[in-house]
Amino acid sequence: MKKYFAINIGRQIGSGGRAVAKIISEKLQINVYDKKLLKSASDHTGFNQECFEKADEESSRNPIRSLLFANFSDNGMARNYMSNDSLFTMQSDAIRKIHEQESCIFIGRCADYTLRDSDLTLNVFLAATTEDRIERICSIENCSEDKARSIMADADKKRASYYNYYTGKKWGDSSSYDICLSTSTFGYEKCAEMIIELAKEKFGL
Repeated sequence: MKKYFAINIGRQIGSGGRAVAKIISEKLQINVYDKKLLKSASDHTGFNQECFEKADEESSRNPIRSLLFANFSDNGMARNYMSNDSLFTMQSDAIRKIHEQESCIFIGRCADYTLRDSDLTLNVFLAATTEDRIERICSIENCSEDKARSIMADADKKRASYYNYYTGKKWGDSSSYDICLSTSTFGYEKCAEMIIELAKEKFGL
């Protein structure tokens, strides 16, 4: 049975995690899963994607609460219900299923924790300076620096809360990952190259 590897990327908002993942994806010819994971999870469980996305948005605001979400039909009757913990379980199942079927890159989603029993994973955390993060957020969101600072602080809080709650580890702490890199120090291309070299060494590519 063929074994597939996974590169799991945690990242600070504005650090260019998706840009680095895209470079790795193109060089290794493997898929990247982030929000796409919601589609895989919805296909696998029969819940529609909109229900997953609504639950995911609320989960990122407050993962500790176990709320129920409903997808209402035109007549006001609830069709699908899902708690935050159920969403996490279903996404985790989707991550494991994808890992069994193909080599790929997972962005966020606590994939490093979900695949903790696999020997074929490389867990990465990407960070950047506050200045670089703000500049990137301003560019992407077309917003002021003050707004970018607010977005950055809010995203960091949500990601840390979500990751810490579901994994029992500390988001962004070096002990939670195989390697932590600064895109401000090395740039996107160099970070991607280093991750690829580590992947080749670990997985025998």
